[in-house]
Amino acid sequence: MLTVDDINKTLAEKGLYIKLPLPSHFLVRNMKILEKRKIPGGVGVLLSVDFVNENGDSVSDLFHCEGQLEIDREKKLPPTPPPPLSDLLPLRTEEGFQNEEEGMAYLGKAIGHLLEDKGYRAAAMADVDLYYEWQGNGFFVDLALRCDDLALSRANELVELRHRRGVDHEYGLVIPAFQETLGVSLLTEERWTLRNQEFLAANRIGVYAVDNWNPNLIFAFGVHPSPREIKKYFMTTGPKWSLVRSRYVLRRDKKGKPGQPGSADDVAQE
Repeated sequence: MLTVDDINKTLAEKGLYIKLPLPSHFLVRNMKILEKRKIPGGVGVLLSVDFVNENGDSVSDLFHCEGQLEIDREKKLPPTPPPPLSDLLPLRTEEGFQNEEEGMAYLGKAIGHLLEDKGYRAAAMADVDLYYEWQGNGFFVDLALRCDDLALSRANELVELRHRRGVDHEYGLVIPAFQETLGVSLLTEERWTLRNQEFLAANRIGVYAVDNWNPNLIFAFGVHPSPREIKKYFMTTGPKWSLVRSRYVLRRDKKGKPGQPGSADDVAQE
């Protein structure tokens, strides 16, 4: 999900200079433009917005916003979007892991592959499990196999690290998308995410879930990183989460079978 600040910036990039009348760190689940009309000096729009409030509750509301609209008079063909990843890791055939070491290695390889694909380079850092740099800015990564108290502790460590290192860097907790073979139900995982997302979003700590079968498919459960190319990647994978989750649940519930692996095409194409 994007924050209100992310939405405002995205609208501005498209030439629509309006701002949602919500705190900038609130998470937005969905937004639709219901009506748009010209007004003196700009444009007025009626928006339907689904967002998460300060209590972690999902809220739907209507907002009327006014601002400027810039129109590019030159008609250009939109550029063909590049694939989210230029090189793909091999898929897995199993949902679970032989041991915790294998699971942690899988998470580390997946997030590292994504960051390196987007220009980051691995560097040494004692404070976290993984550390990458790009143009002088760092990406601090901790890994957690389960959404439990230990994962929250790791997230709190990232919050403290952000206070020490500063806000110009990225901070993220990487988890498996599905944790039932590790003893955590999907419902428990989602409740953990919902319960903590407001706190993590306010501190700009990302939660990144790696598909158990497809290491090229990673979802942002909360805030997106600021660097443009990585943000574009998560904006591409985000809409796929509902389908991937539904496939998993259907496969799991059918005769107790594990979930269905994600396709490489899910990430290789828009």
